[in-house]
Amino acid sequence: MREHSVGATTVTYEPDRQELAVADDTGDLLTGILQASGTADDHPQVVDVSLSDEAGGVTVACTVANTGNESICGDEVALSFETAFGSDARVYRHGYQSWSSTGTVPVGERFPEEDPDNAPMMNDLVAPEDNRVSSYLAGFVEDDRVVTAGFLEHDRYCTRFDIDDDNGGIETVRAVCPLEETRLAPGERLTLPPLWVDADRELRAGLAALADEVGDRMDAQVPENAPTGWCSWYHYFTDLTEADVRENLAELRDWGIPVDVVQIDDGYMKAFGDWRSFADGFEDMSAVADDIATAGYRPGLWLAPFYVEEGADLYADHPEWFVTEPTEAPSDGPGTPVDGGFRAGSELYGLDTTHPEVLKWLRETVSTVVDEWGFTYLKLDFLFAAALPGERYDAEATRIEAYRRGVEAITEAAGDDVFLLGCGAPMAPSVGLFDAMRIGPDTDPTWETPGESGSQPGLKNAVRNTLNRNFLHRRWWLNDPDCQLVRDTSDLTASEREAFAVLVAVSGGVNMFSDRLAEIDTAGRRLLQRSIPPASGGEVVGLDGERFPSRIVCDRPGDGATTVALFNWQNKRSTVRFDAHEYGQEGDRVIWDGLSGEVVDGQVVERELAPHGAAVFAVVSTDTGDLLGDAATLTGGSDRASKATLRDGTIDATVGGEALTFALNSE
Repeated sequence: MREHSVGATTVTYEPDRQELAVADDTGDLLTGILQASGTADDHPQVVDVSLSDEAGGVTVACTVANTGNESICGDEVALSFETAFGSDARVYRHGYQSWSSTGTVPVGERFPEEDPDNAPMMNDLVAPEDNRVSSYLAGFVEDDRVVTAGFLEHDRYCTRFDIDDDNGGIETVRAVCPLEETRLAPGERLTLPPLWVDADRELRAGLAALADEVGDRMDAQVPENAPTGWCSWYHYFTDLTEADVRENLAELRDWGIPVDVVQIDDGYMKAFGDWRSFADGFEDMSAVADDIATAGYRPGLWLAPFYVEEGADLYADHPEWFVTEPTEAPSDGPGTPVDGGFRAGSELYGLDTTHPEVLKWLRETVSTVVDEWGFTYLKLDFLFAAALPGERYDAEATRIEAYRRGVEAITEAAGDDVFLLGCGAPMAPSVGLFDAMRIGPDTDPTWETPGESGSQPGLKNAVRNTLNRNFLHRRWWLNDPDCQLVRDTSDLTASEREAFAVLVAVSGGVNMFSDRLAEIDTAGRRLLQRSIPPASGGEVVGLDGERFPSRIVCDRPGDGATTVALFNWQNKRSTVRFDAHEYGQEGDRVIWDGLSGEVVDGQVVERELAPHGAAVFAVVSTDTGDLLGDAATLTGGSDRASKATLRDGTIDATVGGEALTFALNSE
């Protein structure tokens, strides 16, 4: 028997029976067997399992081999566990792609099923269809028992956890590495992505350690600064013109808000796939990009490089370029393209990014956008299309290898100076390829649409994923929570607009807004201004207990003072409580209210919040002359505020050029 322990985590493996167990100090939590299967009677054999410590957990590395005399094709390798988690357990389920529902739910609960038209976009189509899957990683919590588990490499296979749970508890968990008919010659060995487990830390710490290790192994690219800027989508949608862009560009310059990017979204092209064609209202993309750059902003453009609609010229001209349905026998003509989903009245299909001509076309398209038109910020959307299961030009490539091949062709053509934002992308397989990544559904100008799944547009769904994927920020990329909408003509309440601004400011990701600027009133403009600069990153508290965690802690910009955002995600008014004593500041301190821009009387605050509302407080020490705060920012911190001075129970400070005096209450 082999055994390896790190902290409270112990993993044992019995080679003769291929049995593996994961335990903590209280006993076994997961016990199971390692199994390999093939597409025919013959299948790979497990020939080696090694245990080691990585990132404070235990790594299980497995090698399979073809021990026969004929070539074989592997189907999957799985660790099938029974668990000790009962009826009070909760499961952290991680979605397949950017928009897929993610969060911690009680055993037996499921996120709503996808509409069949949307399933190809949102789901891992190789996984079981019973909505019990967690992609790439998972977490299990009950009382003091916690297991965090995940695969460490994602450049070849689309790993997952199949979780069989009901109200009685978690019966089984299968950690699955699909081999996608990987062919093994006689004697050939295959080392699988290592499985990492941790039974020592609370869930968020375990997920953060796992994300760190994945980021290191896959060479995550994390820029220092998160972009800020304007996007056309949520006001104009596809009804956009060059004149609209220039109108908002002029408004942006007149306003003077310090942002980086002006990004044109969908609506400039004739069809998905025909990216170098122009819809009515657009004539010269290079002139538009030049106007944006001349105004002092980075020109940004949206495109969905792997997604082609049925009516596009590209589809008619190159029917052989697509991922196709499996066939029993070779065909003289192009096969039937795999269903990639339905959008705006059209069927859409995924490009075969193993086809040499497709890769050439991708490079040419991106070269046109970057080198000829002048866009240096690209939002790449609907990226799952390149990872759809099906037949490809290169029959030996897995769908994740195909996906990464396509993105790598784009990055090669774009060059090092172009910022790449991914969206609608298989999450873990995208690490190392993007500067930033959308980590939730579209925000949309409404809180939710009753009856729709958790992946569909709506601020509620975007909030849920932003909270529950917060730990990926600055480990895999910069998180993108999607655009703020602050115009008062949407269906969002003032509290909802304010809460999302706070969430963006304290979580620290990409900060874009997407209203027609002429329609943003004074309050909306002030709210946007106060969300800049965002914190570098915040830590979500309560990830293991709530589908919508209600507290984030961060160090505010400027002076690093502890800042705490509290949220009421309920559909009714609720009171939140903030106690400064919980946050470790010694000596004299004041509490800065980030929404009112004022000092709070006392050290404990109870605040009634509207449905979907927020409050934010900074704990500011006055002993060392730290910055008091800046009323111009939601976090209350930036380099625009002066030093605060304590004198005889009062604080003298300069905020926004105005000399102010505050009474100090440190009870």
